[in-house]
Amino acid sequence: MRSVGVVVILAVAIALAISMLIARDAVSAKINTVRASTGNTITVSPAGFGGGGFGGGGNPLTNAQITGLLKIPHVTSVQAQLAERLSSTQTSLVSPITAGSLGRALGGGVGGAPSGSAGFVVPVRVIGTNAPGNALVGGANGGGTEKLTAGTTFGATSTADQALIGTDMATKNSLKVGSTFSAWGTTITVVGIYDAGSTFANATVLMPLATVQKLAAATDQITGATVYVDNIGNVAPAVTAITKDLGTAADVTSTQATVQAQLSPLNSVKTISTYTLIGAVVGAAIILLLSMLMIVRERRREVGVLKALGATNRSVISQFVAESTTFTLMGAVVGFLGGVIISSPITSALVSASGGSSPGGFVRRGGGFGGGGSGFVPPTGTGGGLGFRGLRGLSNTLGNLHTSVGWSTLVFALLAAVVIAALGSTVASATITRIRPAEVLRSE
Repeated sequence: MRSVGVVVILAVAIALAISMLIARDAVSAKINTVRASTGNTITVSPAGFGGGGFGGGGNPLTNAQITGLLKIPHVTSVQAQLAERLSSTQTSLVSPITAGSLGRALGGGVGGAPSGSAGFVVPVRVIGTNAPGNALVGGANGGGTEKLTAGTTFGATSTADQALIGTDMATKNSLKVGSTFSAWGTTITVVGIYDAGSTFANATVLMPLATVQKLAAATDQITGATVYVDNIGNVAPAVTAITKDLGTAADVTSTQATVQAQLSPLNSVKTISTYTLIGAVVGAAIILLLSMLMIVRERRREVGVLKALGATNRSVISQFVAESTTFTLMGAVVGFLGGVIISSPITSALVSASGGSSPGGFVRRGGGFGGGGSGFVPPTGTGGGLGFRGLRGLSNTLGNLHTSVGWSTLVFALLAAVVIAALGSTVASATITRIRPAEVLRSE
């Protein structure tokens, strides 16, 4: 019964230690993933184009200014775009969005009926981009990664008269891959159809940046860019360098502070799990030490007999080490299974899913979104640009944190258990190996 009790107590302590170790590893991996892929973006937009282009001013940036940002340390890529709106006189396309009260109020009055009138028709939004697949991510762009449902995409440096269109735009205009439409008096070929996850995003036309610059008579003009940095920790110095490089020509913003705040629950969980892990390991060591002290003291006569027969201190200690190691390994097996089972609910309970996405600003030349629907809300206070990329779904990223057990965790746990067993039993048995056999046998 005593042996079973020792194994059960050790199993509980080891289960707690294992669950905290797994939780700590899961949280650390998630933090590293988020830091490497979220909040590592910097939004660059023409100075004065605040509020997503609503009544904004300023002058477009140039290709040279944007591509020059690649020379800044820690910058991995730069995504540029030129956003335009086409009225019914400029394109054969019809927007699938029905203008609501906000669409009429904020439409900008591009062609056709006045923006405030009931007859206002939502213009077609066209984005020239050098990064098809991520052009609509975040902020007022209203979507996620563009997933192709048909066809192919175009290259980043393409100059062809081709386009990707959203599923809603394709349905509204009865278009498919290979179909054509007109824009700026030019025939454009549909090479792909995408789904970006929202009505607003799926009503957009994506075209090569160079093509839009040519057709819209906007040569060498950029209305916004997203700069990607290798790690969130390098965002601040990159912002400083970009601001110095572009000067007063651009507004430069980042999401570093927001993402750091989103990561604070994970950092707290990591700290808690670390302290709890240390406490559980120390607790297991103390439990084993006290148990072995009790066992050793109750077997004084056995130790005396062994030493009287010529047993060395080393052999006596080895016997107790083997015994305590057996207890510990049995407890470790039970504790490991229990720790794996409870690690996920413990981690989920500790992690606070308090993340959220921050709105970003979509900038176009000429102001206004031309969006529709009574539920459309314009972004504010973002400084324009392409919006705060990477925050979309961050709350889900933090909330959907799953634990997993790797071989490194298993090996570390087993080694720690063996070390604890060896130290605990050695210390305990060392307290009795100094006794003299004659004294023990006489007292017995």
